[in-house]
Amino acid sequence: MSTAKIPFVDLLRIHQPIKAEINAAIQTVIAGSSFISGKFVTQFEEEFAAYLGAQHCVGCANGTDAIELALEALNIGAGDEVILPVHSWISTASAIARVGAKPVFVDTEADTFCINANEIEAKITSNTKAILPVHLYGHPCDMDAINAMAKRHKLLVIEDCAQAHGALYKGRKVGTFGDAACFSFYPSKNLGALGDAGAVVTNNSDVAQAIRELINCGQREKNNIVRIARNSRLDGLQAAVLSVKLKHLDDWNESRKASAKQLTQALKGVAAIELPVHRDYATHVYHLYVIKCADRTAVRQKLANQNIDWACHYPFLLSESFGDATSYKNAQSYIDKIVSLPLFAAMTNDEIARIAAALK
Repeated sequence: MSTAKIPFVDLLRIHQPIKAEINAAIQTVIAGSSFISGKFVTQFEEEFAAYLGAQHCVGCANGTDAIELALEALNIGAGDEVILPVHSWISTASAIARVGAKPVFVDTEADTFCINANEIEAKITSNTKAILPVHLYGHPCDMDAINAMAKRHKLLVIEDCAQAHGALYKGRKVGTFGDAACFSFYPSKNLGALGDAGAVVTNNSDVAQAIRELINCGQREKNNIVRIARNSRLDGLQAAVLSVKLKHLDDWNESRKASAKQLTQALKGVAAIELPVHRDYATHVYHLYVIKCADRTAVRQKLANQNIDWACHYPFLLSESFGDATSYKNAQSYIDKIVSLPLFAAMTNDEIARIAAALK
């Protein structure tokens, strides 16, 4: 068995087989000099919307901007409250705070790590404007329950799909269940650019138009400025690369799922580890393969001893950054136990066997 380093993610291995496609796409953009917005961005937006089964996709500079843009386009701001899971990357909560709204945290499910839909309703007040579920690690949230609550209370739903490109809820792609959905195309995502990039997806043409204005300095047409806004445009080079990579996304997701299944089977019966689960309604795309460990320090050391990378997503709860001392029983039960193991498209059987052996 090899002792070569197992990286947490190997982007070179993912890109190498499609290097010629990527290079050709980049040369086409250069030849056309369409570097900011333009036809390559439009092409990717149309392709990604069609892939998801949505009506509109608007590219932007990154996934953090995507959340903030969606909130702004839906007129969420000062005095409003937005419900979100207490465990996610900081962008989810910081975007809410940056538009002037208040993040209201809800506990997660201890096994899927997604927002606990059973605890949302208790957090709804007269100031609540939206629910922002996060399909964390690539596992879909319970969108039927969330949408039913939103309908009862006349709330908006904004999906954070930054880690869930191609994930399915009851056979339908996430990103199509709410009033808007936000995607990140950070390079290590299941669908990643060669730099920062993001998008907002919606079936509401007014929301899509508002976002197009918000990303382009408030312009409806050139020099027709209709609102105070920002510059958060997706560039043509990233869009062209994303169009190439979108064709391979389903194959890459299948590779991730196969590796996750093999790793789960290999690690069954290791008493000190709890393995990822998925609900019957969910098609998990394993952006991350996260285990819970009785002794995280020992697990990290065993992996390091075998030249295997690891990470932690994430070593904090969002509430900690907002001075919230409320108890979140499930999230607090695992926050000091989670470890993300290497898992990416095109992993080898040898690598999976080495990870399992190190932990056994």
